[in-house]
Amino acid sequence: AIDKKGGDYVLQVKDNQKKLLQEIESFYHKTRRDTPFLIEQNKFEQIDGEHGRLEERTYTQLAVTDWLEQTNGWSNLNSIIEVVRKRTIKEKKSEEVSYYISSLPVAPEMVAKAIRSHWSIENSSHWVLDVIFKEDESRIRRENAPENMAIFRRFAMNLARLSPIKDSMKSKLQRAGWSDRIREQLIFG
Repeated sequence: AIDKKGGDYVLQVKDNQKKLLQEIESFYHKTRRDTPFLIEQNKFEQIDGEHGRLEERTYTQLAVTDWLEQTNGWSNLNSIIEVVRKRTIKEKKSEEVSYYISSLPVAPEMVAKAIRSHWSIENSSHWVLDVIFKEDESRIRRENAPENMAIFRRFAMNLARLSPIKDSMKSKLQRAGWSDRIREQLIFG
């Protein structure tokens, strides 16, 4: 649907796509073993550091081949991406590897920008949900209630973001709770 409208996609492959995830991991292992030059020529590295924190990110993007059978159901899929994040915070080191699929051709620097911009939006949303909605403190646990509340919180957050009212997110939501007129303004624009 996205690519039919002229757009491109970069989507993270998570555990709910276990076969695809395992196949991509195996493909990177096979490529490193059999054709390591492909890894080297399709890699982009970024290093950021400040306030005792160092983060190294390595993006490796490879073209989709027939070897990747699990990719058949994806429209206009052209590449897969491996992102290795190494962090050092006050002498404590951690490493995380994640995988993505994309309709974009192999251009690791461009894909790195797309993934980084996604994470800055994601981190901003999590901060709002935690600080404004106190999502981490929620005691809602029964059945589908946590997922339902998460949907309502994100809906309210997005309405407040789209609102032309010049105020902080917290103030917009408080005022909407106190005033039918403000609440209608948030919901209906």
